Amino acid sequence: MAAVNNRPRRRRQSWNRSHSDGFGPIKQVGVGASIGFPLMVVGMFMLAIAYSAGETYLWVLAGGLFVGGLLFASSGRIT
Repeated sequence: MAAVNNRPRRRRQSWNRSHSDGFGPIKQVGVGASIGFPLMVVGMFMLAIAYSAGETYLWVLAGGLFVGGLLFASSGRIT
């Protein structure tokens, strides 16, 4: 029979750390960015739709969404 080793096994260092240790400090996403960037994306998609449809009101609406999103995102507002 093999000798029984009663020493506790040493855990790997990566198992000892918490999963959240590697992410560092949490950074807050501002209200302007969380509203502005989705508006910009929707505006860009609507610009593509307006280009294919050729409708003037879609151009105006999509451009307004894009510019509004750009203004929101560049405001830098945190709360």
